Amino acid sequence: MKGKGKIYRIDDWDKPEAVKCKSWSHQERLCDLKEKVSLHKKGDIYYISQFTRSKTGTSFSEIKQSEELASFFAERACEFLYRFLVGGCEGWCIVTTPRRRHYEGFHFATSICTKIAGAVKIPFYENAIQCLTKDRLNPEFFLLRPIKEKKIIVYDDILTTGSTLLATYELLKDREQLLFLIGINNN
Repeated sequence: MKGKGKIYRIDDWDKPEAVKCKSWSHQERLCDLKEKVSLHKKGDIYYISQFTRSKTGTSFSEIKQSEELASFFAERACEFLYRFLVGGCEGWCIVTTPRRRHYEGFHFATSICTKIAGAVKIPFYENAIQCLTKDRLNPEFFLLRPIKEKKIIVYDDILTTGSTLLATYELLKDREQLLFLIGINNN
């Protein structure tokens, strides 16, 4: 049997371009920016998303770098919150999930939370939660500063696996109320 057959190994890195199939190529995630407010459940947690991934539109990377789109997302979130927080905003605050990639410069979720906090007149605890691990599927979050409010809006710009949502919930589950508001549902 020795020398009878040849073994061919073709990995993605050495496969000719013409042979690569679409599923192997990286497809840019897009959002058409048409509001589709939806209620979702992840484990025992319910969250609300404003937008969803689409087949056409603006790429997530473009969205996350745009101050103009941060204002757009904040305006949509404020419209929703005015309807949701019928009893008023007293006792509420807003936090964002931890920065895990962009430690300096423009941060999309922080910009949105700053605008929401100013519009609905609630405190924003910037960088209140920190992730000390680089594990994206099982992150460990820590509260860096005390949050006195018992009602917290947790804003996350894009939800993909839900691990950030679950880790944030575990950190804040002792609060009276938690409202998870997601910019784009990427599920």
